[in-house]
Amino acid sequence: MSNLADKIDSVHSPINNIVVRLLLVAAAVFHMAMLMWEPRVYSDQIGGFSGLLAPSLIYSVCTAFIFAVGFIPHKWIWKLIFSPYFSIVILGYFSYLYFF
Repeated sequence: MSNLADKIDSVHSPINNIVVRLLLVAAAVFHMAMLMWEPRVYSDQIGGFSGLLAPSLIYSVCTAFIFAVGFIPHKWIWKLIFSPYFSIVILGYFSYLYFF
């Protein structure tokens, strides 16, 4: 493993526990369920989908599931791309839009 991959692992280690994984996957399942159940209502709740919001929702849900099942990429670039911190921020933003 490279030195950069070790540094990324050390950054991810504080949130690499079962509680954070369960919360993250619960948020991902909630947003996917709301989107699949009534897409128009969900879109109205969050203020509509744009060219940036739709791909970011897909990315954050996929990243949340990758992190929640415990998959850890070996290469540093994939660790950076699938960082759960990005998913937490994006799903938090969607939760804020949906509930407030």
